[in-house]
Amino acid sequence: MQNPVNNKYKLKVEDSFRVEDIINQYRHQFNQDVNRYFRDVENVKVYKCQKTKYRFYYPFTIVGDGQFYEFLSVNKSNYYHSRWEHKLALNFANKSEKWLEIGSGNSYFLTQLASRGVEILGLELNQVEVDNARANDLKVVNEDFFNLKKDFGKFNVIALFQVLEHMWDISLFFKKASDLLEAKGKIIFSVPNSNPYLYVYDKLHTLNLPPHHMGLWDIESVRLVGKEFGFKLIDCQTEKLSYDELIYIFRNSKVFDLLKLNFKYGVLKLIYVIIPLKLKPKIANLLRNRFLEGRNLFVVLEKI
Repeated sequence: MQNPVNNKYKLKVEDSFRVEDIINQYRHQFNQDVNRYFRDVENVKVYKCQKTKYRFYYPFTIVGDGQFYEFLSVNKSNYYHSRWEHKLALNFANKSEKWLEIGSGNSYFLTQLASRGVEILGLELNQVEVDNARANDLKVVNEDFFNLKKDFGKFNVIALFQVLEHMWDISLFFKKASDLLEAKGKIIFSVPNSNPYLYVYDKLHTLNLPPHHMGLWDIESVRLVGKEFGFKLIDCQTEKLSYDELIYIFRNSKVFDLLKLNFKYGVLKLIYVIIPLKLKPKIANLLRNRFLEGRNLFVVLEKI
């Protein structure tokens, strides 16, 4: 059994999912057949690295490919879009720097960087999006990050938004990134925050399962994994839980169930239930802004 961070570190099985359930999730929600990713696999397990707290799905053969993501980009209207983390990342962009974006999608972020005088290169496995980018004079290639040639030179920043969780070989990623970065270069990325109630309660959340996601990150694992590969954490922010997400949780969960699954959410649901109706929107906004973690993390790691 391979630990994708470091084989010297012990692993612990934390959870297990029936492949049949995962296949049904994709079929019912997206009308997508993912059978071929699970050949000869009956159960998908979640392992946790005891040293770095990083969690991941196993076996690694169930990872998605270009065809899988092309289907999602066509059939899920907001799969590629401007994100909360894009605005935060642009605060780190400086004219004449050289940035690499892994998984550039519809090139929204690359366009923003180029307008600021940043030299850009995008990697995208969806050929439709590559062709669209080139039609708009953006430098995007259909290449896998792990096979990227050194001909492109070194970069000041490697950016990837909602991409790292799709990779299974974390060790290879960080070693490759370090090799491609200039001294004090940065990895700027976002990943789903697998700590909030949303992913604790709804473990069969379709797009947080393989073949879409392979890794499960939280603040602690981001810091410890980065340290393992010679990076220091210089910024980490949590996206605010949206109002609609919070109301969805409150409306679809009983207080007693919440108290058992996540005590903090249970207490907050109890507060929400007993306050007057006209105060509920105001209190809900206060709760989500002050006390709860959202579903995404924005992270900046700097090469030591």
